[in-house]
Amino acid sequence: MRASRAWLACLLLLPTAACQGGTPAPDEPSHPGLPERSGPPAGMDESLRDAALELVETREQALVDGDRDAFLATIDPSAKEFARTQARWWDNIARLPATDLSLELGDEGVMTRVHGEGDLQLPVDFTMRLDGYDEHAVTQPLIYTFVGDEDEVLLTSDRNLQNDALTGWLPAPWDVAAITVEESDGVLGVFDDETKDEAAELQDAIVAARDAIEPLVPPWSGRVVAYDISDVDAIDKMSSMSIDRTAGIAFPVMARPGGKKVAAHRFAVNPVHTDGEEWRGILFRHELVHVALGSSDNGSPRWLSEGVADYVAYSAVYDVDQRRRGLAQQLGSMAPRSLPTGRDFYQGRSRLNYALAHLACDYLASTRGDDVLWDLMDSFRHRGAPFPADVEARVRAELGMSTEEIVTDALAWARSA
Repeated sequence: MRASRAWLACLLLLPTAACQGGTPAPDEPSHPGLPERSGPPAGMDESLRDAALELVETREQALVDGDRDAFLATIDPSAKEFARTQARWWDNIARLPATDLSLELGDEGVMTRVHGEGDLQLPVDFTMRLDGYDEHAVTQPLIYTFVGDEDEVLLTSDRNLQNDALTGWLPAPWDVAAITVEESDGVLGVFDDETKDEAAELQDAIVAARDAIEPLVPPWSGRVVAYDISDVDAIDKMSSMSIDRTAGIAFPVMARPGGKKVAAHRFAVNPVHTDGEEWRGILFRHELVHVALGSSDNGSPRWLSEGVADYVAYSAVYDVDQRRRGLAQQLGSMAPRSLPTGRDFYQGRSRLNYALAHLACDYLASTRGDDVLWDLMDSFRHRGAPFPADVEARVRAELGMSTEEIVTDALAWARSA
């Protein structure tokens, strides 16, 4: 009874726990695309440009060689805040299994769409791959701001707010804070000064969650990068719910902003929601299901992708009768209704939407076998994402019943436990 009560308490919180990132799917570019690469704009000081490009090469060589002093020597001493954050960034990258490091001149045509200070600005593409975790290298478009002349040029900034907005840039933990890195058994955990005291414990919990879901999901690599840092701005921008109601989020990392190639799937958690061993386990398992499925649930209605994540997260620990009783108690006397399909899933009564989605998927898997869920996901993925009005038709074609009929039968099933 103690375990059942604790489980129900976690179940009641789950809708505040997790959702998939609001970043675009691989086939949905976030912006119309950058101009084709062009030569330097007319009137640019060629000598200054050449000197700046030599500085970029120096920074790249310092990255490849692991020469911290040479890297930081490229920064204008008067840009003290930039120098401080660059030193922190260098130390962070040194803690990561970073490879394929490069700095290359980007598309200069983008400079017609941004502006800034300094004697010269140039687009520079920073590329890095987390060895063993990223299928492809990840390129981040930057804007370098230089001061000086052809005799001596130095760097004062690598960011530009207009360019960040244009590319949809979201900071990684190593961009915003000093990080601590834990790596064990194919899991890379990234923590900051406010979460590092619990890093070892949380890392063990992530590994345990990964091991728990592996037998319950289609085959995947089992390798994952997880973030647990106090700066939650990136989570806030990706989540379809308010940050206070979002405990975790899984998201694709694109090889390049606006591109179609996915380099990796990762997840981030809001540290204010990681207290409590039982609840934390559910949160981590839920997010890891999203990571394990990757793009497999592209096109699936929200009730299916979130319901599957809940079903696996709970069934890894609780038997079917415990799950039925807990869901019946949470849903109370709710009358049957259709399942929400789009972003409305996260609005309004999102807690009940999560519980109802969990119930529908649990009922289908428990009465027909897990393959019914994977087959339904495959149907949505291979035939393309339908309009909300088409979801019901496809569900009926695949399962022989509407989502309201599924809910009706599932509620009866749960209440009869």
